[in-house]
Amino acid sequence: TDRQTDRQTDRQTDRQTDKIRLGDIFDIRPTKSYNLTNHKLFSKNGEIPVVTNTSFNNGVGGYSKLEPTEKGNMITYSDTTTDSGMFYQPNDYIGYSHIQGFYPKDQKVYSKNELLYFLTCFRVTARGRFDYGTKFNRTNAKKLTIELPVKNEEIDTDFMKRFISVVEKLVIKDVVLWVDKKIEASKKVIK
Repeated sequence: TDRQTDRQTDRQTDRQTDKIRLGDIFDIRPTKSYNLTNHKLFSKNGEIPVVTNTSFNNGVGGYSKLEPTEKGNMITYSDTTTDSGMFYQPNDYIGYSHIQGFYPKDQKVYSKNELLYFLTCFRVTARGRFDYGTKFNRTNAKKLTIELPVKNEEIDTDFMKRFISVVEKLVIKDVVLWVDKKIEASKKVIK
């Protein structure tokens, strides 16, 4: 392929991986925005999320009554902050100044779990590399290489989906166990 790759095999799992540039998989560009003042954009009774330059709340800085400018099921990040402003957007939303979107090349449609896998790799690769002095702009983001599972010379999206599904199940199990322990502790205190 024409991708810049560095194939290797994980000796523990016999899983092949490639180091693939993000810019070879995604077109990274600014999201559409209304270019309105916050007073006109945000609404107390709004239902459409506005993805802003925050590192909290999945990047949502508030809500609007305006129509979404972007479709959900997308990775976004702020190019004005550190690497902590990267998120998966499940729902249609309104973009904000300096929010970059990951638009799959070749009109490929990725599932939520595939995008969560990409996002995790993106976060791990970008961690600690950018700050207010070294901007996390889209040119730099496109050059980042992430390690992805491959099968038959293609990205192994089936593995990616299964992996994220297993992680979600483990997290749910841990939460249930934690809640059960809290309930038992509360019962002991009440007795």
